[in-house]
Amino acid sequence: MIKKYFYDENIYRSEYHVRQAIWKQERKAFGKEPKENKAEFWEKLGVAYTEEPDPEPPAQVQAEREIFLLKAQLRETDYVVIKIAEGAANTEEYSEVITQRES
Repeated sequence: MIKKYFYDENIYRSEYHVRQAIWKQERKAFGKEPKENKAEFWEKLGVAYTEEPDPEPPAQVQAEREIFLLKAQLRETDYVVIKIAEGAANTEEYSEVITQRES
């Protein structure tokens, strides 16, 4: 979630920075931002508060993330292949894991 605080013709991206601006401008200190009704809380202080959903990551980032997760799944099941290769287990015992690795 992207938070934006519009105060005194400036946009702030964090609660800390808008608090600093309010202190500098008005010498006003106040309590913590509530978990609910944030817009109303900030409106009383002369701040327009908005939230926007995080943007979708680019396709390249999504692909890299998926590759990372798939490689992690393979690493987590490497022990099965080693057991079968060393004769400590057979393919019937780990048929579900083998099918998952193949896909």
